[in-house]
Amino acid sequence: MENDKLLAGDTLHSNEPEMQFMIDSAVPASDDPDMPSLTFRVVVLGTVFTCALAFTNAYYWFRSNPIALGIPVVQLLSLPAGWALAQVLPRRQFRTFGKQWTMNPGAFSIKEHVLISVFANASTSTVYALELIVVRKFWIGTPLAFGAGVLMSLTSQLIGYSFSGLFHRILVEPSAMAWPSTLVDVSLFRTLQALMTDKHGLAREMRQRQRLFWIALAGSFAWYFVPGWFFPTLTMLPLLCFAAPNNVVAQQLGDGYNGLGMLAVTLDWSTISSSYTGSPLATPWFAACNLFAGFAIFMWVITPIAYYANAWDARSLPIYTSNLFAANGSVYDIEAVLRDGRLDPELYEEYGPVRMSTQFLIMYGLCFMGITCLLSHVALNHGKDLWRTLQAAVAELRSGRSYGRSGAERESIAYEHSAYARVPGVWYAGLFVATLAMGLGACQGFGLLPWWGFLLAIAVAALLTVPVGLIEAVSNFQYGLGVITELIAAFIWPGEPTFNAAFKMFGYITMRQTLQLTRDQKLGHYMRVPPRHVFAAQVAGTVAAALVQLGVAAWLMHSVPNICTDAGAPFTCRKARLFYATTTIWGVLGPQRQFAGRYATLYWLFLAGAALPVPVWLLRRRFPRSMWRLVSLPVVLTLPGYFPNMPTHNAAMFTLCCFVFNHILLHRRPAWWRRYNFVLTAALDAGLAVSGIIGYFALQHVRVNWWGTQDHCPLSSRALDQRVVPGT
Repeated sequence: MENDKLLAGDTLHSNEPEMQFMIDSAVPASDDPDMPSLTFRVVVLGTVFTCALAFTNAYYWFRSNPIALGIPVVQLLSLPAGWALAQVLPRRQFRTFGKQWTMNPGAFSIKEHVLISVFANASTSTVYALELIVVRKFWIGTPLAFGAGVLMSLTSQLIGYSFSGLFHRILVEPSAMAWPSTLVDVSLFRTLQALMTDKHGLAREMRQRQRLFWIALAGSFAWYFVPGWFFPTLTMLPLLCFAAPNNVVAQQLGDGYNGLGMLAVTLDWSTISSSYTGSPLATPWFAACNLFAGFAIFMWVITPIAYYANAWDARSLPIYTSNLFAANGSVYDIEAVLRDGRLDPELYEEYGPVRMSTQFLIMYGLCFMGITCLLSHVALNHGKDLWRTLQAAVAELRSGRSYGRSGAERESIAYEHSAYARVPGVWYAGLFVATLAMGLGACQGFGLLPWWGFLLAIAVAALLTVPVGLIEAVSNFQYGLGVITELIAAFIWPGEPTFNAAFKMFGYITMRQTLQLTRDQKLGHYMRVPPRHVFAAQVAGTVAAALVQLGVAAWLMHSVPNICTDAGAPFTCRKARLFYATTTIWGVLGPQRQFAGRYATLYWLFLAGAALPVPVWLLRRRFPRSMWRLVSLPVVLTLPGYFPNMPTHNAAMFTLCCFVFNHILLHRRPAWWRRYNFVLTAALDAGLAVSGIIGYFALQHVRVNWWGTQDHCPLSSRALDQRVVPGT
């Protein structure tokens, strides 16, 4: 077979044929430009699902055990809802402002299905401004007015659309920008839509896909009740802890939650395909190799060497924790050094400086190294292409003609949209001006940031969007830069926690939102949805979700007694408390104190990160068909940046699954892989999402106590040289 020859040859030296094969396996090869997309049904169902998800996610965000309804719920429920509307809505024609339209253009189309999901995707997470609103109301400063929350939310959420349009030519149009996670959505849409639209019997291949989809979905749904509620030990089987139940070192190395996760395995798909890594079946094998290499080097080699060698007196603290500690090993009490929400120098001198675990310090060091490594890597490997693209874009704006597209690009699947008009640049420009004005108004009117600080945050977001987006578009992983924005703000405005939080919101969250919008635009490209319709759905969904979530927050904060305190359980605002702690640490203590003294050597990693890509780049140029072509240092440094929040046993099982499916099966059984790989991961994720929601509501008060629910690594959270019990 032609595909077999393709994968057996050039993929040893390049990931491009492998990536193209992944795209061809999922994306439809034809299009119907007359298929309805932005319809009355999309507006109705998109609004309903957006508001429902926004309300639910905001409501449970305040609870001690929050739950987040994700996009798989919308993908599964919107299809029968759309089909039902197609049966009952009248087909009468209307004319409004000279435009003719109808409530029911016929059968519910796959493009409508996609747009509803794009519409509702803005509500799958809570707006970041909500955290600052809650912190300002209960802990720091004076409460913010509702109008301030609206301006903050709309600015941070919508200004990303402007950047998404600005960088569309770089991050969406090139066929090399695959955005692998979107391929799972494409397969799910096509599988579900085929079930609802075919009246005369499906082709044999599609019937087999659907059979696998429903079997895998049912299996994933039923199985998650076992590790999720009744047998949690299956989520992490710590073999070293089983072998040495009384050995602190073995449990520190073997625990996946409070240790390094060595020889810890899982039978829980929610752990393998977690929010940190995404699905291994949707991740290119070269990216998984880079990720695991970074994880193994920093987590299994450098961390234990530094810890057991007692670097920075590490053995007096636990090996893997996000807690900050005092000099005696107790958890650092930030309230002990504050007076009226600000740092009191006398109290700080009396209480003492902050201490951090070795792994936490390594994480911060990798964040410092990662930002300069990312910029250096992109400059060396993509600098010329980015410059040519910028020149072509400027020339196109001046003359109105189309420049800078190679024949391969024009023939790529991303450019097969000549039937659809692009989103005009003036739309993006107008949105940028409007959101910029709202952001300046919020910062100046409510004291969130100086005006120049807001503009600096937007500049940081614009600067980092392309480098981070280039890595995510080919590897499926987004490099986290929240620490960098916190660091910049802490140096500029020491002792100002509100400024720190606002700068992170406008600097980092704007960039993250931009890339989420770019991902949806790539999904629209793959599914041949008109770009203007995607833009309209994104903007409408974002505005609706922000307003609903702010309304829910205002209602709860004024109606629930003792909210955000232990007495207000279950509305304890756990996420807001964590945000308050991190904001206070960065905004009050700042890097001047947090990384002072013996921790100051971490700043040298900024320089090391800038130099690190140079030898790899030289080796790649000297040996262009060697393994060095597949080495991506920003991806290598990505996974350790999620620690110490991410369980450490995820990485090995994620890489193992990726090896089986995206290396062995992809090369040895390409026909099977093409038919079933993305369908399988879509089914597993969808079944898990539905099971988690039902289990949360049905079993959240059920308590099972037996060996399978016990902590099998009780010593892992201890310090090797125990002085004070952690947590006291």
